[in-house]
Amino acid sequence: MQHFRLKILFFFFSIFVIIRGNLYARAITDMAGRKVNIPDKITRIVPYDNKTNVVLFPVAGDLMVCKARSMESPYLKLISKDFLNKKEIDCKNAEEVIKIKPDLLIVAAFLSDRDNLSNYEAFAARINIPLVIVDLELMNLDKSFDFLGQILGKQVEAKACADYIRNVYKDVETYKKGKRVPGKAYMANDNNGLRTSPNTSNHAQLFDVMKITNAAQVGLDPKGFAQVSMEQIMVWNPDYVFCVGKGESSPYRTILKSATWRNITAVKSKRVFFVPAEPYSWFDIPPSVNRILGLVWFNDIFYGQPNDVTKQKVKEFYHIFYHYDLNDKEYTGLFRWQ
Repeated sequence: MQHFRLKILFFFFSIFVIIRGNLYARAITDMAGRKVNIPDKITRIVPYDNKTNVVLFPVAGDLMVCKARSMESPYLKLISKDFLNKKEIDCKNAEEVIKIKPDLLIVAAFLSDRDNLSNYEAFAARINIPLVIVDLELMNLDKSFDFLGQILGKQVEAKACADYIRNVYKDVETYKKGKRVPGKAYMANDNNGLRTSPNTSNHAQLFDVMKITNAAQVGLDPKGFAQVSMEQIMVWNPDYVFCVGKGESSPYRTILKSATWRNITAVKSKRVFFVPAEPYSWFDIPPSVNRILGLVWFNDIFYGQPNDVTKQKVKEFYHIFYHYDLNDKEYTGLFRWQ
C-alpha cells in the first residue's frame, strides 16, 4: 500500500513539473542580456511604468491587462479609447501586480542605468513573475519593436512600428548629412522654464541625435533633470528654446511675456517653440517612443524637411502607435499653446 501511495505521489509530482515547465517553457535573452524563462503562450502582460505603456500598446495592446499609473492619465487626448479605457494600477506595487495575475511583466529601460536594472531584477524576484527588459535608447527603438514582436508573437504589429522608425532614422541621416545646427538650444520645463534636461540627461537625447548643442551643461538631479537659475540662462544665451509641458504647466507663455527672458537670443529672434504634448510630449515626457515624433519635427525645423511630409509622417505615427487617426484641425492644434 505504501508503495502504491508513493507511485501516486510521484505521478502527481511529475504532472506538476510538466505543467510548471510548460508555463515557462521558453528561455530567451532580453535586451539587457538577461536570461529569462517565459511562457510559450502569453496572454496577460503588465507594463512596468508609463514609458513601457507607450512602447507596448501599439504592438500588444490586446494583451495588456492594465496600464501603468501616470499623473497624465486623466488628461490624455488623441489616443485610442482602447488605451484610455484600460484599467490603471500601480505597476511598481508588488501586491497589485500579483493580484492581476500576469504571464509577463515588461519594462522599457535605459540599459546604461545599471542601478535601475538591478532594481527591476529585485522586483521580478519578489513577485515571482518573469520580467523582460527592452531598450529605450532613442536610436535603438526599431530593434526594441523587433524584439517585442518575436517574444509576443506579434510580428505584424511590431514590423509596422519598426519599419516606421527605421524610415525616420534614414530621414534623419539624409537631412542632416554633413550639417550641424548652429547655436545652442535649451529645453525649458516648469512654469518658469528653470527646470531643464541638461546634456548628460537621457531626457535630452533628441538634441544629441540631431546634432544640436545643449546649452545646459550642468549636473543632474535624481530624476534626470536640473534646476537652474535665470542668471545661468543669461550666460548660456540659447539660440533656441523648446518649452515642454501641457497647458499651464508649459513655460511657453511665461517666456514670451517675461521681461527677464526678453534679452535671450531665442526670444529676440522668435525661436521659442511650444513642444507638442498630446497625448505625450514629442521631446521627452515620458522618454519613450513618443520622442520619434521629435526627430520628425526637428527634421522640419532645422534640416529642411517639407511641411507636408512632416504632416504625413506625424499622422502616420498617430495611426500606428496611438491607434488614432489625427485630422487636420487636430494636427494644427498640436503646435499651439493651449
